[in-house]
Amino acid sequence: METPFAIEITPSLGMNSALNPGQIPAGSHRLALDACLKSVDTIGKRPGSVPVTTSALGASISYLVSYKSAASSVAPDLFAVSGNTLYKYSASALTAQTMTNAFTSSSVFGVGYTDYADASNLLLTSGGSLQQYTGTVVKNVVPAADDITPLPANKLSTINGRGLKYIWVFTGHVFVSDGSDLMWYSKRYHYDYFPGDVQYFRFIADNDYVTGPGISFGGLCLIPMRRHWGVITGETFDDGVSTNVPFKANQYLNTSNGNISSRGFAKITYPTGQQTVAYLSDNGVNEIYDTGIDNVETSGTRQYSTRNLMDNKIDFNKYGFTDAEKSAAVASFDGINGRFLMAIDRDTTHYVFVYDTQNQEWYVWRLPWSTKYLTEFNGAMYMGNTTGHVHTFKDDLYTDWDQAAKTSGTTVKMEIATGLLSAEFTGESSYWHYLIVEAQMWGVPSSLDYKIVYGAGSISVDHALQTEVFVWNVTAWNEGQWANIQYTDNVNQAKRRKIHKKGKYLQVFFKNYRDEPITILRYRLEGTSSGIGG
Repeated sequence: METPFAIEITPSLGMNSALNPGQIPAGSHRLALDACLKSVDTIGKRPGSVPVTTSALGASISYLVSYKSAASSVAPDLFAVSGNTLYKYSASALTAQTMTNAFTSSSVFGVGYTDYADASNLLLTSGGSLQQYTGTVVKNVVPAADDITPLPANKLSTINGRGLKYIWVFTGHVFVSDGSDLMWYSKRYHYDYFPGDVQYFRFIADNDYVTGPGISFGGLCLIPMRRHWGVITGETFDDGVSTNVPFKANQYLNTSNGNISSRGFAKITYPTGQQTVAYLSDNGVNEIYDTGIDNVETSGTRQYSTRNLMDNKIDFNKYGFTDAEKSAAVASFDGINGRFLMAIDRDTTHYVFVYDTQNQEWYVWRLPWSTKYLTEFNGAMYMGNTTGHVHTFKDDLYTDWDQAAKTSGTTVKMEIATGLLSAEFTGESSYWHYLIVEAQMWGVPSSLDYKIVYGAGSISVDHALQTEVFVWNVTAWNEGQWANIQYTDNVNQAKRRKIHKKGKYLQVFFKNYRDEPITILRYRLEGTSSGIGG
């Protein structure tokens, strides 16, 4: 006797390429390309993007940094680096700043710093001398005169000669590193005095070396290194007095998965308020987290560990990224939408791996250009690309536009696919009869294509589901659907789409390759089982 069945699915989960297709739970996807979590228990097309600058620079934008020039209510500004020049963004334009001393390379790192005299500077490194942006010019930092007592001589000039790659701030000190196992830190609340004989650290385990600027986390300073994460603890050591509590270094986080990219890590915040540091390692994206355990033997020091965020989700190795491609990856956290974004290129394909902290799932985006930097600024995610423009994502766009005028671009091609769905596990085929899809309705052109793969073939129907609200004398015939706009949300009048095919498994593909919005709320499959083995 054939038994009716119904499978109702809320498509809230992301992409899973790690498990075999029969293991993937309902609600997750074998493919989730250019898709994202739109609201709880839904999936839809990711936002498109557009330049915020009207004229492109002649070279890629390799770095973006926001800088607040005063501690008052002055709003921060956005700055960009292209070639060996710093540019200020304002009124849809990038204006070159005076470069008294040009950058040594386009690989620039910076940090805003207010010193003991309440003077604000943007401090910068690019592989040469320590530099500062004063609000008008970029120039090399002039080393302060030596203290008569108590500090040793200022060694900034000597340190500059090593070629400074990275810069960060911890407990009022400026830290710099040349990318070796060495780092130096300044006199507290000063950026122009580095007592080089005493205020430096080396992390020498396993021939390790620094791979990016340090990051403050849980009262520690974490140092990204190629094979480990170094740890600096303590408050201050700026006067050469031995009775003062110094920094402690040469400790390592308990991990063998080091950081591979100088721009491939970021602090992220979950909806619960928990913070972690997500970073790219050889085996994909990992995160550093607080275990919640105190180590009594070290006077109550918090214990931190790492875990792989892609385990059982993304088969990162199958992409075949080279070490050079991994090293060039860039990452940032979008605090507005709760997303960690990591942009990485594989030959000519420009991926963005998106980790949504709301459901802890992954989505894979593809951009038409190589992204060189990502940063959040004024509540939006900004990108520096090979286009020479500064771009941003916008929820009401469904194309990646090449110009601010939106005259040409690449349509966002959303494609999602279920795992292998089965109604029974008897060795016999089931009869699949109907597909019902509930989706959001829009006041602009919108429709959804689907393909159903069954035991002996497939069914493909373009524009199968109309999700545009029909407006008389506006919407073309057969391009929209009547809707009751008195509902609090516009929802399509879901219809039963015929399948009437036989198969042990079924796989559903949804796609939209047009400049249109799409959000799927839920869908349902109805059929009858074989009745054998029941």
